[in-house]
Amino acid sequence: MLIRYPFKFETYGAVKLYDVTRTVSLYGVDFEKRFGAFSLTSENLIRIAESTAVVVPVKDEDPLVLEGVLRAVPLHSPLIVVSNSSTKPLDVYSNEVDIAKNIYQLSGRSIIVIHQKDPLIAELLKSEAPDLIDESEGLVRDGKGEGLLIGTLVAEGINSRYVGYIDSDIYIPGAVLEYSLIYYTALAMSKSPYKMVRISWGFKGWYGEEFLLRRWGRVSGVVSSVLNSVLSRGRKFETDIIKTSNSGEHAMSMELAKILGFASRYAVETYELVHLLETCYLGLREGSCRALPNTVDILQVESRNPHLHAQKGELHVLEMLVESLGIIYHSKLADQHLKNTILRILKEFSYEEEPPKPGTYRYPQINTKKFLDELLSRSEISVAHGF
Repeated sequence: MLIRYPFKFETYGAVKLYDVTRTVSLYGVDFEKRFGAFSLTSENLIRIAESTAVVVPVKDEDPLVLEGVLRAVPLHSPLIVVSNSSTKPLDVYSNEVDIAKNIYQLSGRSIIVIHQKDPLIAELLKSEAPDLIDESEGLVRDGKGEGLLIGTLVAEGINSRYVGYIDSDIYIPGAVLEYSLIYYTALAMSKSPYKMVRISWGFKGWYGEEFLLRRWGRVSGVVSSVLNSVLSRGRKFETDIIKTSNSGEHAMSMELAKILGFASRYAVETYELVHLLETCYLGLREGSCRALPNTVDILQVESRNPHLHAQKGELHVLEMLVESLGIIYHSKLADQHLKNTILRILKEFSYEEEPPKPGTYRYPQINTKKFLDELLSRSEISVAHGF
């Protein structure tokens, strides 16, 4: 893959935000004739792929769609499936385990499948991450953010240098392959140990009265504009640098993941940016930025494949919007002007209340290898193949 070097960036404290760049060619391995673009040799591509664990969160997804996603992730990358799917009355999770087993038997790829509600996970994390545990159930809380955090702990436990996230509801396997190649290539572009790559979809499928490839998602466009308003007001220069506030497809170095805050449910992707701006921009003089003296490099790369995923209804869109704006509303970034703006936006979506504050989690300070060894040796439902 060839990715054009980003020609524009803006710095906010130690946060270095690169404007959206694009893939020049979907396949450019070992191609030497390139001008203003970056590619990897086949040797380096394999090395980075082997160092990048790909986490796929799933909840009651169509098995055919999930299988397409899992088969599209390059074989060199360890694959981690974090499921919150039902086990009764229909055991959907068992189907996911079987899909992973079949892929391993056919390809020999390394793959781990864990269930978010595995009682052993709660037992192993309750002392270091008590907020992650639902007191009424005694199990890990529901939510995508919670699943990504567990998957990241597993990625560290297998000694991965990088971790990438890919949603399980993508209909086009070729898009998943492209996202993976973008991760490998863009992560190699930055020399900072604290780096993140966020996918900006070139087009997103929309199913209304007729099929339409839209330029922007409804939630991401709104939330990105709010974050850009924060940066514009703080610096007195208008900006539109942030395009990926709700980028489900993103990757980062493990060094960054370990100093990053994770948010509950659908606020997780937005909170990554909010947390970095709170700690490494607003909190720079207070010594709260743990990345110093390095910058935190955030690269945004526009994909070529259209992003087609399951339509989950208007309620799902509203939940994402409320939780994403809620994490900004209750952050250090929000003055009264911004809060009023958020309330006005929510009213336009017929949401009349103040958005609740989503839960947030610090990365647990645990021995992740021991955590993973305990999980895989004692669990009755979480499994691993090829490790």
